[in-house]
Amino acid sequence: MLVDRTLQNGVDRCDASPRRDEPLPRPRLNPAPAAPGSLRTRSHRAMATAFTVYIDVPDEMQAQSCFQCVFDEIDRVEQAFSRFRASSEISRINRHAAAGPMVTDPETFRLLAAAVDLSRRTEGVFDITVGRLTRAWGFSLRQPKVPDAQTLAAAEQCSGWPHLELDPEWRTVHFLRHGLELDLGAIAKGYAVDCALEVLRSFTVQGLIDAGSSSIAATDEAFARGWDVSIANPLDASAPLGEVQLGQRALGTSGVREQSFVHDGRIHSHLVDPTAHGLPSGVPLRQVLQATVLAPTSMLADALSTAAFLLGPERGAAALEQFPGCSALWVCSRGNQIECMAHQWPGYKSSPWKESNNG
Repeated sequence: MLVDRTLQNGVDRCDASPRRDEPLPRPRLNPAPAAPGSLRTRSHRAMATAFTVYIDVPDEMQAQSCFQCVFDEIDRVEQAFSRFRASSEISRINRHAAAGPMVTDPETFRLLAAAVDLSRRTEGVFDITVGRLTRAWGFSLRQPKVPDAQTLAAAEQCSGWPHLELDPEWRTVHFLRHGLELDLGAIAKGYAVDCALEVLRSFTVQGLIDAGSSSIAATDEAFARGWDVSIANPLDASAPLGEVQLGQRALGTSGVREQSFVHDGRIHSHLVDPTAHGLPSGVPLRQVLQATVLAPTSMLADALSTAAFLLGPERGAAALEQFPGCSALWVCSRGNQIECMAHQWPGYKSSPWKESNNG
């Protein structure tokens, strides 16, 4: 399918046929930085996705050692922060934190504190206390459905970051409401990429990590140079919307391609908005299909792409003003068109709400 892309009053519009009921295409890497024969790659399954690692190492034995250490670190992060593993620290907190303040380890406390700070600065749409909500919508078991009003109301009562109390002096976590359940799915993958990159840096090895094409980052700007990341077109995988170079920033993408379903003309995804109470009604004029963020760290890009997706272009751009060095690109559906709107994205110069109002 051909897509005609035109730039009108600062808005990149792509006229295309209606959305297909298929998984949306992912960002695509076009690597070419290493000397011939020195670029090596391996993939590893963790956090329900494929972590693909590219490193510039001429020696095969050294490369294998690097890969193993990186994959061990990714597995360590998953073991600590997955709510689906009964022995994880997050599962322990979910079981006991409602009974009273409980001490956790420094790494877990730092991550939880960072998540709460992000909640404060994103109108509460980024929220790690949405465990009960994602269960109510069936996304936890990958059996999505529209919940009944009673189930949804009960889940909403057990969600909300203000009910998560952190005490930095004693390094304790306390749930102020019974039934609260932490879900770090919107931040842990990016955090794992950051941790894995630190492993490569400790070996003085240059590399890049692609976590399911939704979290992509490199060890340094020199290695990132030459890696073009294609931004996927949700309507046509063969016609990407453009390319961007990472430089010193990480890329995070959130959207409906992984887990979503359509009900009464509205797209519902696993990215649940904890501030939207009750079942949504009607079909919005514009629906966000994906949001891509460039940020100084992969953890921040991961979290902010979720917030940007849920906030949409106007409110999302306002929130991103609080985060220096961050850019965002939204892909939205409007009837039979897709509309690309940006905040400080390379090649765009206007604020997204101005682009939208003038489009």
